[in-house]
Amino acid sequence: MKNIMADYVKLPELEEYKEWFKDHFDLYREDGILQVTMKTKDHQMCWSGSSHRAMSQLSRVISMDRKNEILIWTHYGDNWMMDKDPNGWSTYAEERFEHQYIDDYNLIKNMIFDIDIPTIGAVPGPGFHWDSALLCDITLASEDATFDDDHLFFGLIPGDGMFMLMQHFMGTKRANYYAYTCRQWTAQQALEWGWVNELCPKGKVVERAWEIARIIKSLPLETRTIYSHLCKRPLEKLLVEDLKIHTLSEQYSTMYRIAQKDYGKAQTDEKDMSMIHHYRYATDEHKYLQDPIKTWDEIREDAVVWGEKTGFKAPDEVFGDGNGEK
Repeated sequence: MKNIMADYVKLPELEEYKEWFKDHFDLYREDGILQVTMKTKDHQMCWSGSSHRAMSQLSRVISMDRKNEILIWTHYGDNWMMDKDPNGWSTYAEERFEHQYIDDYNLIKNMIFDIDIPTIGAVPGPGFHWDSALLCDITLASEDATFDDDHLFFGLIPGDGMFMLMQHFMGTKRANYYAYTCRQWTAQQALEWGWVNELCPKGKVVERAWEIARIIKSLPLETRTIYSHLCKRPLEKLLVEDLKIHTLSEQYSTMYRIAQKDYGKAQTDEKDMSMIHHYRYATDEHKYLQDPIKTWDEIREDAVVWGEKTGFKAPDEVFGDGNGEK
């Protein structure tokens, strides 16, 4: 460029940051449409401190690449995330400020304030921590998807943005009830309540997301980009008003549990959480309140019985310990 004193800063290209995030996401782009597929190595995502942080890091990097014109955010395989890395939060107590104050906040904030292009969340099946899909302008789900927020079940305040989104999309009273009781809601309920926009046949959610993305892509760049800001504006206002108090509340509940020296006692061990999640999504009883109502300890006991009956194995038993060893 002639007579310019300083050139534009060179930012990373897709092929470069695709390599940075390869253990946590598959990134594929075609005609300006970027598909982000959550995973852990070569299998479904096992929720961990590193994947938690990577989500907020990736959203910021995506926003700096102007070749990304539309975003599809989905998950590897037939379900949303169900597993946790048994050792993935081993430093959580020591790093709770970074994870709960910084990462929790940025994971939610960056999806709305940094990614200023049209976004589509594609939920291929049941699973937890659906917040990234619900933060998208449009959210699609498989007909077999189920949703819940089970933070209270594990002894934590649900302040990482999930309960805030429940109150926003489902209504205050309904959200309060479903969080307090840790009940699940079905894909059909999600559609009727405005939680998702469309239900798709199993295995067709991502395909449908691409169809909609191509419709959006047919609009002029300026029109769809500016319109995406109007789509995000209600959530921008919500996040400014409420997100920090939510994240601070969850951080406080964790700090208190640690101070009481029952962290890992009042809360279920990470090694057991995957089994409990799989149990909850594999049975229908958590869509309803039991009669008589079971305590959380009784539900955990039921999960153990179910795990023994089905031969359930934790992620490290199936996929290895991260070093290639089972």
